[in-house]
Amino acid sequence: MKLKFFLGLFVAIMFGLAFGQSLVSIGEATHEFAVNNFSKINNLPHFASNYISKVHFWKNSEKKEMGGESLNSGIASPVFEYEDFPGNEPDATSTGKISEDLSVPKEGKAIVANLESMKLDMYEDGKIKDTFDILGKGRPGTAWETPPGAFELLYKKENHFSTIGKVWMPFSMQFFGNYFIHGWPYYPDGTPVAEGYSGGCIRLANADMEKVYEFGEVGTKTVVLGATENTISFNEKGVYSTKKGAKFPKITAKAYMVADLESGSVIASYGEKVQLPIASLTKMMTALVSLETINQYKETKVSRTAYGTYGAQGSLLTGEKIKISDTLYPLLLESSNDAAEVLAEFAGRNAFIKNMNDKAASIALFNTEFEDPSGLSKNNISTAEDLFKLVKYIYKYKSYVFEITKLKDYTSGKHTWYSNSKFRNDDNYLGGKNGYTDDAHYTLVTLVELPLGEFEKRKIAIILLNSEKTTEKDTRAIILYLLNNVYYTE
Repeated sequence: MKLKFFLGLFVAIMFGLAFGQSLVSIGEATHEFAVNNFSKINNLPHFASNYISKVHFWKNSEKKEMGGESLNSGIASPVFEYEDFPGNEPDATSTGKISEDLSVPKEGKAIVANLESMKLDMYEDGKIKDTFDILGKGRPGTAWETPPGAFELLYKKENHFSTIGKVWMPFSMQFFGNYFIHGWPYYPDGTPVAEGYSGGCIRLANADMEKVYEFGEVGTKTVVLGATENTISFNEKGVYSTKKGAKFPKITAKAYMVADLESGSVIASYGEKVQLPIASLTKMMTALVSLETINQYKETKVSRTAYGTYGAQGSLLTGEKIKISDTLYPLLLESSNDAAEVLAEFAGRNAFIKNMNDKAASIALFNTEFEDPSGLSKNNISTAEDLFKLVKYIYKYKSYVFEITKLKDYTSGKHTWYSNSKFRNDDNYLGGKNGYTDDAHYTLVTLVELPLGEFEKRKIAIILLNSEKTTEKDTRAIILYLLNNVYYTE
């Protein structure tokens, strides 16, 4: 009797396995048919490539309900094999340009300064009225490099005295912070400045600048272009491809973006358009605005209010004097909230925060808002996509910020500030910033250089928002994934 029972059980198990395998085979055949015919069914182009990548079907509206049951949780989501890699998929999102407002208005006046061609154009009703040579600009790679972006003229004065350069600047027109368009500067004794002198402003010959001054009005749209006319848009250079079947690592971030700093190509992203608190990632903007709006040579005191800000990083003391330029080191290396408040107070806290939001708008961070300079506020919000735009902008035009974050330590007077980055000892580390608050959870920006091309290394930004306490582990997992599975070709 027992023998019959076990024989029957064995037959049932084998039948079950065979039936299950049949279902799997049917499923695989159906999936393969869908893959091979998807583009035909939907009248979509079929892209040629040697590699296959996975593209996820959910829309951005569905991404907002991310919680634990997300791409990162291991729960299966509808996917299909698609030939080619991000950028060409029919359902992919694109970060587009850094600014959507670099166009010249069809009506009214506009000024466009191209720092590559070194030409300044005056536009009226969409047409060039006159063109002049630009004779000077901020030196690239320095703390005073001229900032590109879309601005409006804030102030104009026939002869403005610069308290930073200690020079008179004829026909001055301010477009942001410490940055002006002006004529040839001269010292109080009347001596013109040397030809190579520049504090970062855009300089024209006096006769030309007088015409620009007469043309421009407070509120006139002023566009500053960097290396090329498309310099602050994503230049889709080269193609990223991934191995067939490669799976992006499971990470805890509710939103992330992995993208090329130079080409702007997005390698992987999830929830990239969802606004989330960003904690101390705020301090990247704080540093940027400090460099562009405050005289870095000035000295200030640490107020009782600044000292009382939550957190003890930076070791600043009430009443101590500190140089503005030195304040950037505790701000970026140790993430000092006190240092952030010192900077904001020096410039006028409300005015400084307004400049942070104005700067965000000028480089098209349309989903980013700041309520304080430190990131303690839950109302300091952004998206992974916007943060990539900010990181790309800083890396290209104010790399000085990330040069600070690469340091292991910095000493000034009685202070030595130490980096809190987990990547500070990595040879391929290009800088970054971390953060944490109860509302934001863990946030992290990491810039690395990786050998993803056949003969070249690529500079990659990895941005994680609303993560568990595994941001270093997750970032290293992403780096390993890139090294093993992703290729870049010109």
